[in-house]
Amino acid sequence: MKFALALLAIVATASAKIEIPNFGRGELYKDIQDFLDLMPQEEILAITLQYYGEDKEFQTMIQYFQSKEFKNLVAEVEALPEIKILMNYIHDAGIDIYKIVNLLNDALGLPPLTPPSTLVLGTQITGGIKGYVKDILAILPSKELNDLYEKKLKTSEAFRSFIKQLESKNFQEIVNKVYVNPKFQALLKHAKDAGIDLIVLKDLLKILWGITVPGN
Repeated sequence: MKFALALLAIVATASAKIEIPNFGRGELYKDIQDFLDLMPQEEILAITLQYYGEDKEFQTMIQYFQSKEFKNLVAEVEALPEIKILMNYIHDAGIDIYKIVNLLNDALGLPPLTPPSTLVLGTQITGGIKGYVKDILAILPSKELNDLYEKKLKTSEAFRSFIKQLESKNFQEIVNKVYVNPKFQALLKHAKDAGIDLIVLKDLLKILWGITVPGN
């Protein structure tokens, strides 16, 4: 139910600019915000809502996100020491990552984590998780995003440091530990049994961040 209410809340505020919660310090939140500002947010939301209303594979995924199994998986992932290291890094860089994560926890009924001190629907959708990713990628300003990425790597120490975190051994260890987690393996089996295509997400992680997800 909370997921449905959350979707309605998103619709109600769709015209509002999405802003990264921050402490007003550091440069990283400004770097991330620059990328968000390039995103066609209303179009992304429209596609997401259309998939939610029309696509069975997408609906199955959302149903799983509301399950006890997924809730337990999120709790176990959040308890990983490597996750705490990453979150504290982002927190110290000026982004209120705990506020963002706690929005998810609230929707799932999980306890909050404590930090250290107008839409147009009706377009043709491709269908399926692979189709959803394809439809979203099709509306993103890829050249502008790539140009901004390269610019930030050259001009922003905060952004370079953040990318190094994503490429670090610590982050890869997070991926490895989550992958072998029995609940995550159950998620993969659930997705496979439901016909949900997760390979495209695995490929995206490799292409965008160089993150290697184990397994076939």
